[in-house]
Amino acid sequence: ADAPIELRAAAASVIRAAQEATAGAGAAPSAGRSADADRKLERAVVIAEMPKTARLALRFPLGFLDTPASMYALFGGLRGSAAAAHWCASQFHQRLLPEIAKHIHGWWDAEAEMPEDLLYRGSHVGSIASVLRGVLEGLNRDLLAGQHGLGGCDAALGVLIGENLVVACAGKATATLLFDDAEPIRLLQPVTEGDPDAEEADVAEVETAKTLPANLGHAAESGAFLNCQGLLTRAKCSWDAAAPAKSADAGGVPEDDVARILRAPDAFAVLGLHAPGPANVADVRSLYKKLALRVHPDKVRSCDPTDAKTAFERLDTASRAIEALVEHDREACHELHRVLQSDPFTLRGASAMLKVDTDAEEKQVKKALEGLTTRLEKLRAKDADREISRGIRACEAAAETLQIASKGGGTGAAGERLLAEGVPESSLSAFGMRDLRGIGGKFEVRTSSWRTGEAMRLALCVGATAELSMADLQESAHLFSMQPKASAIQWATKALASQSGRLDSSASAICASIRERDDEEEANTVEDARAAKRQKGVRGPKSLRVRHLMLRCADVGKNLPDDPNARRTKPPARKADAGTRTPAEAEAELITILKSLLMMHAEGKDDNTLSSEFRKLCQQHSECSSAESAGQLCGDLGWMSRGQSEVTFEQAAFGLRRCEFSDVVTTLRGVHLIQRIA
Repeated sequence: ADAPIELRAAAASVIRAAQEATAGAGAAPSAGRSADADRKLERAVVIAEMPKTARLALRFPLGFLDTPASMYALFGGLRGSAAAAHWCASQFHQRLLPEIAKHIHGWWDAEAEMPEDLLYRGSHVGSIASVLRGVLEGLNRDLLAGQHGLGGCDAALGVLIGENLVVACAGKATATLLFDDAEPIRLLQPVTEGDPDAEEADVAEVETAKTLPANLGHAAESGAFLNCQGLLTRAKCSWDAAAPAKSADAGGVPEDDVARILRAPDAFAVLGLHAPGPANVADVRSLYKKLALRVHPDKVRSCDPTDAKTAFERLDTASRAIEALVEHDREACHELHRVLQSDPFTLRGASAMLKVDTDAEEKQVKKALEGLTTRLEKLRAKDADREISRGIRACEAAAETLQIASKGGGTGAAGERLLAEGVPESSLSAFGMRDLRGIGGKFEVRTSSWRTGEAMRLALCVGATAELSMADLQESAHLFSMQPKASAIQWATKALASQSGRLDSSASAICASIRERDDEEEANTVEDARAAKRQKGVRGPKSLRVRHLMLRCADVGKNLPDDPNARRTKPPARKADAGTRTPAEAEAELITILKSLLMMHAEGKDDNTLSSEFRKLCQQHSECSSAESAGQLCGDLGWMSRGQSEVTFEQAAFGLRRCEFSDVVTTLRGVHLIQRIA
């Protein structure tokens, strides 16, 4: 059945200028479209009609759903790479639509809500939330087992079927409902340590959060390291990537032993032991005494006393563990040291750890793993259980790395470079990041639902935009109530300008605007609809009259496209020496114009005043030949019927009510702002 609502949705991204992205980095700014594509970390999927997409793209029917039947997905790449986000975006709808097709009788969130006749017949009925969760969990499993498994992405998703809205988030992502006359509602938000929502999490998740380091430059016992930017990595990566400290003998600054110990990934690194390891217990004790004098809280004056105390405690614990290992089995201790010096998430490190070739067969890898873990498991020494467990987990990770590579899923050098890149704590529950799963990262899908029917906007945000407050979202959405792309662009722009978004190269959001259908508008077009004998599902008038303001644009480094209907002279508002604007610049200009018109409407200006003002703006700014028409016809395209213009322009125009302004609309000619005048 058709739901009594109108729906418009759009995704938008804003990319930080190359000069800003490289400022202070000592790198020359790159130019061109390819550079922008590299800096854009988000990927969006907006499907307005799921049955149509299923029929045309996936070749199966999905016509039983209530309308509207739409889906939205926004994936934000982590670690400075969009590879995982791109893969998830390309796979998500291909997996979700077939699962929805299996649920042919309807949707209920609980068995108790099912009609008795369906319940007793045993009909296959399910919850949208359950389907979403299952699809996303499967997507994460396959991502981890593939070539993008070391990358990761946050995700915010929504499915609207009829009046039933279900949203899902993973990682640093939010889903928010915004209303005209009520307070906004945050359906989903990231759950981090200290959040009120964390109380609802299970005990295991809370305990995992407690294993994360509390201070910059510290490594937790779990192996998590908090770098100077407040991002989390594995302590091993940070240890390997750290620049070697200058020695006092070389005339440099002596290495800070407190800082080194605090970031050390294991007991061997805490003591600064080199391969093959200590020869006997006396060597360990001698090294401990030397370090204890340099990091004891009573001796150190150049650092925080709390840091010195923590470093001294780590040194004491590490010394006892290594002494116990040497006493129990010196050779096995050296083997454990060798294991912990290798990185199990790189192909070279994994093969070195298990002593097999990088292209070894799965059977050979399993045999090497069993032999090494058996030897380490026998190394049961008092005070050393944590180091032994750390070594066994590393061996298992190395075997997994080799098995994935043998199946064609190797990450390669580009993927392995991501190991040194950190992620925010709120993204530890996101997709991928195989190396962080053992140090506090745990994939988690959060879902919520809402029954629509009143005017509202749904905001799906990831990464930088997920940092925006509900007030920030409401400010733009309240003005651009049915212009979702304009809202999303405003959110992304604000996110990049914020303090929390200063390190992000791009920001994106999805906005879906919902309102009740205008019964009077529908009644006025019903006769036209019958007379035209149009296709089932096509709503609105047979023809209408519109005025538009168009700005021409082209990608960086490209010329403006040929347009026989372009304005012959520059508009009065355009400077004579102005260069070619980019699509992003054109959208920003149109949003400024749209904002001024909507503010006039909010102040109570009538339709005639707004139309007159828009006509003046067309004369001053539009680059379409229609702007050269005199008087009332300035910007007027006349009467148009369906099929006479580009699909995006037609959809925007025929979705408007009388005197309403469209969202920013992109066609091959340029970027448009449309007003329906009849």
